[in-house]
Amino acid sequence: MTATPDDAGVVPTIHARGAERLDAVVDLVHAMARPRPLTELLDEAPRRVASVFRSEVCSLYLREGDGLVMRGNVGFVARALGEVRLQVGEGLVGMTVECMRPVSADTAHAHERFRAFSMLGEERYPSFLAVPVPGPNGPAGAIVVQRAAAPYDVHDVELLMALAGAIAPLVERARIVPATAEAPQAAPSAGTRRVTIPGRSLVPGRALGMLTAAHRPAQRPPHEPRASAKDHARSLERALHACEATLDMHLRASRRRGAEATFLQEHLTMLADGRLRERVAELSPTKGLGGALAQVAREATRAARITDDPVIAERAVEMSELCDALRVLSSHDAAAAAPKGAVWVAESVTVFEVLLAARQKPAALVLSGPCPPGRARTLVELIGVPAVGEVAGIYNWASDGDVALVDGDHGLVRVNPPRRERDAARLERDSHPADDGARGER
Repeated sequence: MTATPDDAGVVPTIHARGAERLDAVVDLVHAMARPRPLTELLDEAPRRVASVFRSEVCSLYLREGDGLVMRGNVGFVARALGEVRLQVGEGLVGMTVECMRPVSADTAHAHERFRAFSMLGEERYPSFLAVPVPGPNGPAGAIVVQRAAAPYDVHDVELLMALAGAIAPLVERARIVPATAEAPQAAPSAGTRRVTIPGRSLVPGRALGMLTAAHRPAQRPPHEPRASAKDHARSLERALHACEATLDMHLRASRRRGAEATFLQEHLTMLADGRLRERVAELSPTKGLGGALAQVAREATRAARITDDPVIAERAVEMSELCDALRVLSSHDAAAAAPKGAVWVAESVTVFEVLLAARQKPAALVLSGPCPPGRARTLVELIGVPAVGEVAGIYNWASDGDVALVDGDHGLVRVNPPRRERDAARLERDSHPADDGARGER
């Protein structure tokens, strides 16, 4: 501390650096005063708050509809982000938001209102303090600190409540829209609406790109230039080879990681089946290659509808997916092609998207539907780009031509983020270039 006399003889005290807790508070307030991307806030705020309170854990919950979702954290496993969810009033965190008052406990996990999550192991940090983050129309979320050492005292409660006020404006500017919210009918043109849509993290990482729907090829292929049977056969063989190479790469990579992807072998078997080549060769002289593949896909779809055997039905659907991919890869249906580096939007991912991704190389995936563990999750992971699922509001709030920052770390999709966030995402991308040869192994 430095004493500085003035003309009146008063000696003010300048609180210079050296007091650990005060320094941490000053640094946090200064950091929160600067404009920053939401992703930085979700990472930096918990780290700085944990430092102030000498806590092993700090979590930032955001209000999303009637629920609370952990979107920022230090101290717990990364997969907790977007997965730990509470209703307002549920657990001690929900209690602080319901009452809009601080809540603390010396042994939180022994309290009757405590809500346990097996992935967290919170019993290691019994000292608990939660405060609400205020918003203009009610609570915007909550900040929670937890530690193994001494309980939090009244001074801790007062300080954390004050710091929540410094964080609140940044949370509000994120403008997270509820999954069920409808966009205004007078929709702005693409590129002007700026919102954050919540979901669940599927594959970590962050990527920026232009949103585009992951379209299947049209049922009626466009007119094809006349070509000989040999030309059709060569085009088909090139597309078959591309599919086989992609599936084989993913299958080998999955085996090395110990992941379950044996279903890819079944697709390889179908590609190698001579009956596919024979049927396409039979149809292509009159329908063209694209038309022949479309016809085989329709035949497979019909077979799936009329059979009572679930195995046959599944194989028919898979054959239809393979034919659709072959149509695009044989370059006779450009309508289904997406620009490289785009953010693909779809309800779910199938082998079709996995095969197309090897050539079109999307920047990220946004899925409107759920993606349960097992085959569905494996297919998403095979593409190897940041992915967020259960983004139910994506079709309400975004359209083709919008730019999106897909945050697979926190399970958020930022539609038309500010230039600062776009520049940060590009810088991160350029400093960690993807190795295309290892896409299936990430």
